[in-house]
Amino acid sequence: MYTYHPVVEILVKNFGTTPQSLEPLHEQLLAYRENTQGLKEAMLKHKVTDESEFQQALAAYYELEYRDNFNDVPVVREFTEFIPIRYAKKNIFFPLKKTRNTLEVAITNPELSQPLDDLARHFKCHIQSVISHKQAVLDLINRAYDESSASTEDAVDLLDSEETYENILAVEEPEDLLDATDEEPIKRLVNSLLWQAAKDEASDVHIDPTPRETIVRYRIDGVLQQVTVFPRQVHVTVVNRIKVMSRLDIAQKGLPQDGRSMVLIAGRKIDIRVSTVPTVHGEKIVMRLLFQEEKLMQLRHLGLAKYILQPYQNMVNSSGGIILVTGPTGSGKTTTLYASLAEIDNEARNIITIEDPVEYKLSGYSQIEVKPKVGLTFANALRSVLRQDPDVIMVGEMRDTETAQIAIQSALTGHLVFSTVHTNNAPATITRLIDMGIEPFLVSSSIIGVLAQRLVRRICPDCRKSYQPHPEQLRELGIKEVSFRKLDRRFFRGDGCDNCRQTGYRGRIGIHELLVMSEGVKNTILESSDSDTIKKQGLKEKMITLRRDGVNKILHGLTTAEEILTITSE
Repeated sequence: MYTYHPVVEILVKNFGTTPQSLEPLHEQLLAYRENTQGLKEAMLKHKVTDESEFQQALAAYYELEYRDNFNDVPVVREFTEFIPIRYAKKNIFFPLKKTRNTLEVAITNPELSQPLDDLARHFKCHIQSVISHKQAVLDLINRAYDESSASTEDAVDLLDSEETYENILAVEEPEDLLDATDEEPIKRLVNSLLWQAAKDEASDVHIDPTPRETIVRYRIDGVLQQVTVFPRQVHVTVVNRIKVMSRLDIAQKGLPQDGRSMVLIAGRKIDIRVSTVPTVHGEKIVMRLLFQEEKLMQLRHLGLAKYILQPYQNMVNSSGGIILVTGPTGSGKTTTLYASLAEIDNEARNIITIEDPVEYKLSGYSQIEVKPKVGLTFANALRSVLRQDPDVIMVGEMRDTETAQIAIQSALTGHLVFSTVHTNNAPATITRLIDMGIEPFLVSSSIIGVLAQRLVRRICPDCRKSYQPHPEQLRELGIKEVSFRKLDRRFFRGDGCDNCRQTGYRGRIGIHELLVMSEGVKNTILESSDSDTIKKQGLKEKMITLRRDGVNKILHGLTTAEEILTITSE
């Protein structure tokens, strides 16, 4: 082997990096024999290794400890008070703990000197470095300053009802809200509302004017919860601040407006869709928060039971046909579509999406946002996409007959098409397409399967308790009481605690229903478009309904009987 940096030798010896993979990097490896950070950048860029392995090799070379995460490290307020967050993020370092003569510090670059010297002088102790990968240290930094940040209530207390508009009319470049140092109370209030919403994993923020005050509510796990109120006098100023952030017309108060903004919160990109409508008490604002994940979620992480996951994955791996995901707004259809695309090799296949709007911007996919005002509709975009040599097409929604017809023709000519429809269950989707004017024989020959889904609230794991359900509840769920008692089964619910805001629920999980387009189902569609008839045939072939899948999740202690009875019907 050539004389490269010893870290390269460690990677070859201990982490499976092959000499053959290093050959295209020969000149760069020689150039970086004394520069580990340049070496790291070159090797990661060419995918010779990953960051975790490189950092472990780096730790071995410097004889330092390596840790993959710092989730169990308690935050010391003294550290956040001394170190500015921007300085910590710029140099990617943060103290972990201090003993009598030693300060343990998380770093990514062992050649970092000035920040560590500053720490040694300030705390008057020896520095013991711990190496990790970049994201682990940034997560630690974000968590530390997150826990040290002021609350929404603190920001409300700082409001000055006489504050002028001039202080809020400058549009800044997106910055991490945890880094923000704004002194203006209105900016601090809006920042804190967004920060708290992200922390609570809210999907929407509602700002509602009333005659005497403005009420702020978050939609958490599908349910609106009031979080704070602020004086009615500053409502217009808050609205204008949000309008400026989303580039809306602050002078237009009599008509609805739609805009968008992007913020960084604890290192996470959040796309904010803003909607304003005039009400008798002033403009109401709803902000939808879309967390821009760097990686697509995997199907196996969506809560699909094995009896649904395996046949659905088989559909996704088909070479052609239509796969439909159905459910009401906010049921996670788009997430399921993206997770389905993640199962497909995007390097070997041309994947194009048509969306309204593009919710998550991803690399490796050609994403098109429809613009009806200029004539770029789903149907027009789909027609154009077919001339782009696609293998896989995702159509955000089949809203009209024209789009459905083009999608079906695409599937019949060898393309794999994903889309969504708004129906109550999987069999009703077939009926909807036929009602739209699609011939039954085209529906039966093009569709591979239909996945219906809902999101139900998950029981909080910190206050979950078991109980024996009432016989009437068992009957409603279709559970035989004798068998239930004989097997000593139990239901679960949350008592309510601080971790779930006393609701008994924390997070959501999907329930699903999969209709496989078997020969029996195809023949049924050709004979009748009635959804009940199609459902009966599906049940004959052991289709699991939304209610049945929900019952299984009740029995596994994931959700409550009340949730399933509210969300589903039989």
